[in-house]
Amino acid sequence: MAFAKNSMLFFMVMALFGVCFGTVYKVGDSNGWTEKGSVSYKGWASTKTFFVGDTIVFEYNAKEQNVVQVKTLTEFNGCNSKAPLSAYNSGNDAVELKKAGHFFYICGLPGHCEAGQKVDIRVLEPSQAPSPSHSSPSPSPAPSSNHSHHNESSAPVPSPSAKAPTSPNKSSAPSVKSSSGLFMLVVMGVLAYFA
Repeated sequence: MAFAKNSMLFFMVMALFGVCFGTVYKVGDSNGWTEKGSVSYKGWASTKTFFVGDTIVFEYNAKEQNVVQVKTLTEFNGCNSKAPLSAYNSGNDAVELKKAGHFFYICGLPGHCEAGQKVDIRVLEPSQAPSPSHSSPSPSPAPSSNHSHHNESSAPVPSPSAKAPTSPNKSSAPSVKSSSGLFMLVVMGVLAYFA
């Protein structure tokens, strides 16, 4: 009986620690980190929402690439890697996003950053997560080519500013986002254990 209780407690504690892990993103998705091809790292980053605790992974050929974190937007835009905050060259670099803000990464090899091998990662606090809207914008009526006839049953056309929800491309690495339901389940299990 003691073994069963200790095992249960162990798994509940492990589950509690599991809610603290963030999402893992592979920079450039299947293309990885490269100056070759038509990878738009600006476009890639714009489809993601990064939070403190997430991890970005740079995968590349270590003989042909590197990753340099620069401090300012000016250094980023100018591809200036002379005074980096950090530099990576393993070919498989995992960088945990530990605080909110903009983080600028470039390839420090000549010509690579200028060819587009740079990414600006905007990191939010978990409390900055967008909440679902309770009201939708009013759609515009569909334009009619025949002004003398209006079809009452035609569906309205969504406004051009409305975007369909997209799911971020994530790596296949396991990840868990914080969940208050899981947390409460673990707390209730621990309380039941000691009752």
